[in-house]
Amino acid sequence: MKSCGVSLDAAAARSLGAAGDEEKKMAAGKANEIELDFPKLTAQERDSLVEIDSSLFGFQRLHEDGARTKALLLKAVSCYDSVILKSEGKVESEMFCQLGHFNLLLEDYPKALSAYQRYYSLQSDYWKNAAFIYGLGLVYFHYNAFHWSVQPPSSEAQAGQRR
Repeated sequence: MKSCGVSLDAAAARSLGAAGDEEKKMAAGKANEIELDFPKLTAQERDSLVEIDSSLFGFQRLHEDGARTKALLLKAVSCYDSVILKSEGKVESEMFCQLGHFNLLLEDYPKALSAYQRYYSLQSDYWKNAAFIYGLGLVYFHYNAFHWSVQPPSSEAQAGQRR
């Protein structure tokens, strides 16, 4: 199963990269602003987040015994939201996928749906990501919105690819 894990620092750096010298200076300035404006995740927290995706839904009890995990997820959502706002939404699609997972596990379905839909619109091969499909399906199930479901590739298109 493909993980949506993405380094917060790497995503911010890639989203702010530019071609010209002047643009690089501006990007470096923005990267510094980003680092100062949101709570930082420690290396240990980032390592813990890499293993978290929608497959934990229903197994991770955040209300009973998972207070530490819930606090980590809330902090991660805050960090990711700040990076996305500061970079004006120009971040890797994987960041939206991970944000969707975090919001799903926190049972914040509107935000999970929004993040998953952004990932869906930005990622052309979204159907290869099982954790994304599962998470999006859980959100659709929550809303009883089966007509929104992702359509599998048509059999005609698959037959054309096999030839």
